[in-house]
Amino acid sequence: MSVNKPDALSESGIALRKAGPADCVLVEALTRRIWTGRVSQESTVFTETPDYVAAQLEKGGGAILLDGEVPIGSGRWVPVPGPSGQGTWMEVKRIGVVEAYRKRGFGELILNALEEAGRETGVEGAQLAVRHDQVRLVDFYAGLGYVLADDVELTTPNPRSPPPIGMRKDFRTTR
Repeated sequence: MSVNKPDALSESGIALRKAGPADCVLVEALTRRIWTGRVSQESTVFTETPDYVAAQLEKGGGAILLDGEVPIGSGRWVPVPGPSGQGTWMEVKRIGVVEAYRKRGFGELILNALEEAGRETGVEGAQLAVRHDQVRLVDFYAGLGYVLADDVELTTPNPRSPPPIGMRKDFRTTR
């Protein structure tokens, strides 16, 4: 898996690899660890099972960030219909990095890898949702080419939480 931010990988022992269905237990546990204490216990992340994660990885894909052999971050994506049901896009899901590795560009590295994997399958763009309690991430994603989109329909909406903020990036007009 190539990456678009080689300086982030210049740190000793940091590597990024694709995640597949066989990684479901690892990805589910890592995601839960990353998100615990950061988001509300009402988040759907806390209801996911390894089988559910395996199904997502099978449909789309994922990435695992490692420090040596130790998993320190991950993200995944699933294919979805594009805006107004046109074309195939990707929904970016569950990007996260363990606390000791945050604020070092690794979230962007994971996102870039997911976008690249999606592009390789022919998706035309990406969508994602920012939780209402993580609004600071809107600026992060905007800086990476995402724009606000109030019509984003999620594959896993959460009726127990306020609606998230939808964002979208059209690969046909951005790189």
